[in-house]
Amino acid sequence: MSKINNEEKPVIENFEVEPLFEDHVHHQRHAFTFKIEGDEFKGHFHDDEIKWLHPHPKQMIGEDKVDAIEAAIHNLMKEHGITTGLKDFEIKQAFEDRTYERKQFILQVQGEEFKGFVHEGEIQWFHPQPHQKLEEKHVEAIEAEIHEKIVGTKEDNK
Repeated sequence: MSKINNEEKPVIENFEVEPLFEDHVHHQRHAFTFKIEGDEFKGHFHDDEIKWLHPHPKQMIGEDKVDAIEAAIHNLMKEHGITTGLKDFEIKQAFEDRTYERKQFILQVQGEEFKGFVHEGEIQWFHPQPHQKLEEKHVEAIEAEIHEKIVGTKEDNK
């Protein structure tokens, strides 16, 4: 069935990704392609989920390798700034008794906790700075998601 033995991790080659439905924010997806040992695989990435097109990797490589392949795809999507991998995102009002509005946030990315404020539309990170630990495209995607969540909470509170 598979040319890869159980101890080896599949090596993803020629990874390419491009947006689909760019003009439709709620329907935007990313199409991706890659090869493993010469076999080409394709799928769509949307809302941090992978939808495989035919053939599914488990058909050609084996079901036991699918988790490793999907983890690699998620990492590649982070590197390309397509997903953030944000976990446990919290927003709260900082200094509630003050006249100015400042939101504090806490989030997890790749097992690391990051904290900061959003004040007058600007993100101010506490230590550690994500720029020290993550790729620039990944940080830009995280900051875009923070802005989206902060704006969303403002509108929810109206």
